[in-house]
Amino acid sequence: MLTVHERRTEQEWKLLEALAQENPDLLQDLARDTLADGPVFRFRLLQTPALIEEVGELRIRDSHSVNFHFPRFFPTVPLEASLSRPVFHPNVHPETGFVCLWNRFSPGDTVVEALAQLRQVITWRLLNEEPDNVMQPRSLQWYKDPARGTNLPLLCPDLRKPEGFEKARTYAQRPLRARRTRLE
Repeated sequence: MLTVHERRTEQEWKLLEALAQENPDLLQDLARDTLADGPVFRFRLLQTPALIEEVGELRIRDSHSVNFHFPRFFPTVPLEASLSRPVFHPNVHPETGFVCLWNRFSPGDTVVEALAQLRQVITWRLLNEEPDNVMQPRSLQWYKDPARGTNLPLLCPDLRKPEGFEKARTYAQRPLRARRTRLE
């Protein structure tokens, strides 16, 4: 019998495949691996510009190798995202590429929400200035500098969601006509 974690990560993989099918120009080279601490989905994210620091200069790169990691206690804890090559952004760890996606999360968040959040973070549409979430303070200072010379957010094509993906969802939804009862 499969655990909740196993069932859910299987559904997330199917959803990522559907996303890639709907967005072949944005998502490519899907791969799946199982590590000691949980499954990892790997893929290439294209047409999503982000700033990369190279030899003291900022350049735009629009292709990224992404890892979505599903920790042992997922979906109680959120899935994690990392980039093989870190980008210049306050909410991205400059060495590991870990991306702080969630200010708040729900066990019902899927790879669709994670991918949308990831794209918003690396294109500078989304920025969390809370000290616990800032991993590159210098990039936050750069962002606040009116003389920075780079127009933000960086523009990218919209992510198309698979038709009917919400209807196919079998988790984190209350059944029709279900009522909550108060425990006293």
